[in-house]
Amino acid sequence: MKINELMKRLDEIAPFKDSEDWDNTGLLVGDSEAEVTGVLTTLDCSLETVDEAIGKDLNTIVSHHPLIFPKVNSITEHFYGRIIRKLIKNDINLITMHTNLDHQPNGVSHMIAEALGYPDTEILIPKKYELKKLRVNIPKEDKEDLKKGLSEGGVGNQGDYTECFFEYPVTGQFRPNEDANPHIGTRNELETVDEYIVEAVFDSGRQDQVIDALLKVHPYEEPAFDIFTINNVPNKGLGVKFNYDDRLDSLIELLEDKMDHPVVNVVKSNEQDISTVGIIGGSGMSYADAAFRQGIDVLITGDVKYHEAYDAKLLGRNIIDAGHYLEMFMKEGLETLIKDNIGLNAVSSKTNTNPFQ
Repeated sequence: MKINELMKRLDEIAPFKDSEDWDNTGLLVGDSEAEVTGVLTTLDCSLETVDEAIGKDLNTIVSHHPLIFPKVNSITEHFYGRIIRKLIKNDINLITMHTNLDHQPNGVSHMIAEALGYPDTEILIPKKYELKKLRVNIPKEDKEDLKKGLSEGGVGNQGDYTECFFEYPVTGQFRPNEDANPHIGTRNELETVDEYIVEAVFDSGRQDQVIDALLKVHPYEEPAFDIFTINNVPNKGLGVKFNYDDRLDSLIELLEDKMDHPVVNVVKSNEQDISTVGIIGGSGMSYADAAFRQGIDVLITGDVKYHEAYDAKLLGRNIIDAGHYLEMFMKEGLETLIKDNIGLNAVSSKTNTNPFQ
């Protein structure tokens, strides 16, 4: 399998279009035509991670955190340049799956919950997508060509499915004037036509391309069409929640046992038992309001600031700051996803990239 094929398969696991606008995901270093000898999954790509990939004869690293994030002005022997140079010198490809992996139902937060022994999760904060729906009239004999052309233009993709169209018969009416060049009918005569209405959705950002594709493939000089804005809530979003039914102290003990190091801090606002746990891997406090609106009793996340903790205490919210390195569980989780869905040789990194040691 070549890198470009691997990218397509990874896109099926966690579509790169689900990445946040500020993120940097995809193939960051490498050759899209290179043959994949194996995959090393890791949270961060460090010099030691590259050495590990070389030692295991794995020429592809899939990391969660982007190595190239800020604007890079130079690649030298300093800072991140050391790692990038080492990747290039040893023909190691680097792919990053960051916020696109965060927003999947089986993504990073789910991987953390599964590592804790709670695989039955649901999305914590569902993500709404703005979609567009195209509705167009077409003569019956031309509708299959229309659907083919629209599909090639990006229309009709819904989740894991493509070429999703809806159609129903109607009767169309029009009168071409003397300047018209009608595909059907005669100038200055009223014409009725057996037509079909074809409907399908597309990403809102592709509207111009969709209209271009429609005008290119539609036989009418002036095709009749409408575009509507709709909001869709698929089974995607940020974080997960699961049923727990035990004490907060027991949850802390479980976390520390599985992570093999202490949690950073705890905001304990009450002594009530915990029935629902929420997890947002990485830095999740900016989403705390939305998370607690989903009925959770405690939020497990990382990088909690003092004033965020103080506000949570006043609001009666329980917070466990398990540190950003809590996301380390994604190494094994992504290894499993690649093995099960792609069938490649995948190995989770044994390199500890936690800077707090």
